[in-house]
Amino acid sequence: MARLRRAIVLHACVLLALLARTYVPAPDATVASRRGALPIAGAALLGQAAHADDAGLSKRRNLPAAAMADIVRRDLVERQFLATADFTPDIYDESCTFTDEIDTYQKDKFIKGTKALFVGSESQVELVGDVEVLEEGKKLQFRFQETLAFNFPLVHPKVTLSGTCTLTRGDDGLIVAYREKWDQSMPEVLATTKL
Repeated sequence: MARLRRAIVLHACVLLALLARTYVPAPDATVASRRGALPIAGAALLGQAAHADDAGLSKRRNLPAAAMADIVRRDLVERQFLATADFTPDIYDESCTFTDEIDTYQKDKFIKGTKALFVGSESQVELVGDVEVLEEGKKLQFRFQETLAFNFPLVHPKVTLSGTCTLTRGDDGLIVAYREKWDQSMPEVLATTKL
């Protein structure tokens, strides 16, 4: 009975975190999740360092598609960027939007939210296949399998999901749109929750 109660509480916590999408933070709020705001865990996470502002960095415009694919591959495999938001900022346009099955986020919200929502060291992102170049280099696409550890104060529940991510490049070759499409529905992802 205690095990069932713990499982119900765990699923409720994960569900609340994932459904907190309608929360609109105050203008001075610094924590927003990759897939929405986390008002429940936000207070505990405000002390985490935010990603440095990279707006002033020199951008790597008009790179060949193969070079872009190599950078994205390294970001995914070595830096685990889907769980850490540690990606090469100079290949992304500052106005790039990040869209998943829940919502669309601006780049700074994606970075801050991902870093706050997940424990990178306990999460695992795998590249399934390779990063593909599509539409004569206008798009890059890859499949992924990931186990994401949520950054709750006392416990780090994990969910597993897979999907496809498509990166669209603008006229200057920078990535202007990130689109993540999951293979599973939200209830199916929640059903994979483990402590």
